Amino acid sequence: MYTSYTAQTQTVGVFVNSPLSQDGYTLLAPVKSTQTYLIDNCGQVVNQWTSENKVGLSAYLLEDGSLLRTAQLSSPAEPMFSGGGTGGRIERFSWEGELIWSMNFADTMYHSHHDIEMMPNGNILVILWESHSYEDALAVGKNSNNTGNAVWCPQIVEISPTGLIGGEIVWSWSAWDHLIQNTDPTLPNFGVISDNPRKFNINYTTGSGLSNEASDWMHCNSVDYNSELDQIIVSSAKFSEFWIINHNTTTEEAASTAGDLLYRYGNSAAYETGNSEDQLMFHQHDAQWIEDGSILVFNNGKQRPEGEFSSVEIIQLPTIENGTYPIEAGQAFSPSSYSWRYPETLNSSFYAQNISGASRLPNGNTLICNGPAGYAFEVTPTEEIVWDYLNPVSGFGPAIQGQDPGNNAMFRVTKHEPSYAAFIGRDMTPGEPLEGNGWDTGCIISLSDIYNVTSDIEISPNPSSGIIHIGISDDLIGFDVIIYDLRGVEVWYKEGGLLDGKSFIDLNFLSKGSYLLVIKSAFTVKSSIIMIQ
Repeated sequence: MYTSYTAQTQTVGVFVNSPLSQDGYTLLAPVKSTQTYLIDNCGQVVNQWTSENKVGLSAYLLEDGSLLRTAQLSSPAEPMFSGGGTGGRIERFSWEGELIWSMNFADTMYHSHHDIEMMPNGNILVILWESHSYEDALAVGKNSNNTGNAVWCPQIVEISPTGLIGGEIVWSWSAWDHLIQNTDPTLPNFGVISDNPRKFNINYTTGSGLSNEASDWMHCNSVDYNSELDQIIVSSAKFSEFWIINHNTTTEEAASTAGDLLYRYGNSAAYETGNSEDQLMFHQHDAQWIEDGSILVFNNGKQRPEGEFSSVEIIQLPTIENGTYPIEAGQAFSPSSYSWRYPETLNSSFYAQNISGASRLPNGNTLICNGPAGYAFEVTPTEEIVWDYLNPVSGFGPAIQGQDPGNNAMFRVTKHEPSYAAFIGRDMTPGEPLEGNGWDTGCIISLSDIYNVTSDIEISPNPSSGIIHIGISDDLIGFDVIIYDLRGVEVWYKEGGLLDGKSFIDLNFLSKGSYLLVIKSAFTVKSSIIMIQ
């Protein structure tokens, strides 16, 4: 149990923990920390990993129980890559915390940043900054300016890990190969911007035009892969767009028109078919496919005309035609609005100017991370907050309950249900909360605090889709049946039970996950874990 509850005011940790929340374990990698944590819904640590480097923003728990994370490294020489989201290294740790693989991407020409994506084939997609000199930029039609700064162009590479260190680049795509400009007709990439919506206008920018702000002219911040479509989605905060590119190409083909954009969404002014009034995305992050094939994205709302309000939105993609997403000549890519949004009514209480993310959970709820605030919360489809957590960890370690945690930013968080493959056969016994002087959230740390789990009840099928059969022995005639979730919260109760010795119970109202079923009679108590799929 918690060692103490001495704080007079709760400032960090779990504030709301409703039975309507998704049962599971949440992975968080505080931006200022070298630690990555897996916590349960009570905020108690189930596992943690230690690196020599601060996180390069993203971290993922893989199905084999290993942790794949980015890490921060400095570039060794000029030009220095020092934009927001600097990474430079990828690491993989075993469940037990051993470093089992790593690879550096930090030299004078390339530097990884923000996000990575594990592919089904075991390869990893990485976002790189690719440095091009000021002179190279002028040679492809960039307007001259007074800064003379280099241009960092986004490149997506697929690496095949080898051994304990390093890997081979087996595929790559660069935005530099897909530029259009309308300033110099003597150059081969000259054209009408609006007639080429699948290419990038080298002169489009919303930056300040100064040093690294102008160098990092696209500022990509997330990458996701759809194996069924063999497509990659990339989010560009500076363009206020997300893009879809074709992975079903060779590297050579990716550098040709075959590598032009399949789709883009959020800011039609970037390809001159709209203006600021038509803009739909505002410095967004974490664009990703969800199960129904649409796109979930955290729309930060920076410089949104209605006010600086954030939202989480679902965008329904148009139907693919002839291997690409259609667009009418002179028009923007459809749709013209979201199909779902949280909150439906924008409000100033929800705003994250940078980082942040969201994910759709198996029970239909949405897990949202307000990154700069270090605050994660889960909402139902009716916008009820059913779980929330304020990260206690800064660069100085975990705060003590009652203290302000300071700079506790998180890039994003992810939650996995108890049946996730990474947890099978693992010791998932929780420890203490991250914060000192843990607040009493009413969670029961061990199921033995209710009853000893004897697993001697005949239950079938188990796992179940919701209808279970309980085989009842004579000594349990007239039993009571109680079901608890794994936090120790009672979710179902039947007094007196059934008397036929072979009872069926309909549990379709429960969310997917594991539960404790307890049978009590006047003479005995028996219990067993059941799983609802």
